[in-house]
Amino acid sequence: MENRQPLLYEGERLDDLQVNGLHIIQHPGRFRFGTDAVLLQNFAELKKNAKAIDLGTGTGILPILLCARNESVSFDAVEIQADCADMARRSVVLNRMEDRIHIYEMDLKDAPERLGGGYDAVLCNPPYGKKGSVLHNPNDALAIARHEILTDLETVLGTAGRLLKTGGRLFMVHQADRLPEIIRLAARESLTLKRLRLVFPAPGKFAQLVLMDFLKDGHEGCRVLPPLTMQDENGDVAQELQRIYRGEKTV
Repeated sequence: MENRQPLLYEGERLDDLQVNGLHIIQHPGRFRFGTDAVLLQNFAELKKNAKAIDLGTGTGILPILLCARNESVSFDAVEIQADCADMARRSVVLNRMEDRIHIYEMDLKDAPERLGGGYDAVLCNPPYGKKGSVLHNPNDALAIARHEILTDLETVLGTAGRLLKTGGRLFMVHQADRLPEIIRLAARESLTLKRLRLVFPAPGKFAQLVLMDFLKDGHEGCRVLPPLTMQDENGDVAQELQRIYRGEKTV
């Protein structure tokens, strides 16, 4: 039997996603996906045969999970860090998805010119830390993933607006306290907020994350979904979050 498992380089590990037998290659000292990416793939709604693109794919977690859930969709995925893009490519091969997921090493702002437009969906889990307002992680790879060093919110939304066709959707997760800024910048790109879900770390806490669904050239009107709380009253992982990690669609 052919062994398709890619070579793991020094320091890398193979993580079991515990969904449909999927695995992903990651490096503990580089960017690793977190709960926000898992929440975003659950929140996203992709139509049959959708042509989608992931901006800043990291190690490819969003395309891999969404292609497993939606057998007809295809993904382009953009990543500026060479080693992350390489891990993503090897994970795509490992999961036998190379005919549906294509990884491109480039700055996301160059995607419209190099890949064209007309996408049905754009997904993005961008760096949260606002440029100039946070301390950078001493590990450059983690700093780039978490802080606005090589890109920023305005660039992300501008790029998404150029990539989407009329009626296309942008699915994004970000810090809840930056929601007003996100809506303002999205409006410049004719992106209208249509669905919103706040994510709370625990009962009685302020919202930490916000999941957003924007429509290109859409009319005003937004559905605010029931909140998601990641821990219950006892400090245990909330039941809905457990279901999401098992690969169940909850919204």
